[in-house]
Amino acid sequence: MRVLITAGWLGGAGGAERLLYSVLQALEDDDVDLVVRHELGGPWAVTPPRTTVVPISNWRWRGATNTVRYKDRIARHLVNPIRRQLVPRYDLHLGFRHGGDLASASRARLRLYLPCGNELEGLPRGYDRVALESPDNERLVPEGCPTVLLPPPLQAISDVVEPVTSAPADFFLTVFNPYSPIKGMEDLASAADTAPLPIVWCHSNQTLKSVPDPHLASHPNIIHVDDPSLAQLRFLYETCRAYLSFSRSEGFGWAAADGLQHSSSVVSRPIGVLSFPQSQQEEGVHIVGETWQIDWSILMASAGSPVPRDLTWLSPVEFRSMLGDLVAERLG
Repeated sequence: MRVLITAGWLGGAGGAERLLYSVLQALEDDDVDLVVRHELGGPWAVTPPRTTVVPISNWRWRGATNTVRYKDRIARHLVNPIRRQLVPRYDLHLGFRHGGDLASASRARLRLYLPCGNELEGLPRGYDRVALESPDNERLVPEGCPTVLLPPPLQAISDVVEPVTSAPADFFLTVFNPYSPIKGMEDLASAADTAPLPIVWCHSNQTLKSVPDPHLASHPNIIHVDDPSLAQLRFLYETCRAYLSFSRSEGFGWAAADGLQHSSSVVSRPIGVLSFPQSQQEEGVHIVGETWQIDWSILMASAGSPVPRDLTWLSPVEFRSMLGDLVAERLG
């Protein structure tokens, strides 16, 4: 396939950046043009050989998204139809919410819009469907909006390295940056008060400074691990008694998905990847309600070592197959 992807950032450390990286790896055998606003560093900035990365300011796309001034809008409406005839025709256009809107400046047989866990008022102009990362993401779009369920390609963290900050012999694990109450900081504080084991909390050193509750920063039952690498995270996933997700809302929930891959037990609300029936049926998965209450004795009785789970339905091969079927359906 020939694919156009528009995104805000290549690299970085957020869920949308992880999604872009995973999509690119799943499309490694396809010809991909990636148009981004910013190129950042980190492990998620690596692209396959057949992916071409250009900034939104590239001559081919320059001015295609300008809508600030009246003259900009006129130029856009005059130039983009001509631009459409000059750029290649794509089989598929994946438009990330934070990317530039190139729908009117390009040609594609199928256009999918990725909201990245954000609420939409409707289907953006020029797109065919909204691609939802998980079943509970239906809440993000109004009734009647054309959607397709397209779970992201989940890839295992390849390396394992013990973190510099040593974890205790037995512990629970959670991974999130406390930039919003939606991440469940109050639930973490409540769980830390009653948990029979320490909770290792992995986060960015910068975002911890914004925690409104000082009790969390100095809680005696919370061990902070700042900015762990992916390899260090896998070590913690594999050695923890259970992975605890306190989030109240997720697009996909990459941290919980990594817990599905690498941890013995996962505790979460039925959101994101944990809203798939396939996830809830896996061994060691415990779904909690809105009040986030768990019987700790159930987790203490677990083996505390990773269990094999069938996650082929989240594989890069399955993701690429779904995209191919959607394009073929459009052509048929």
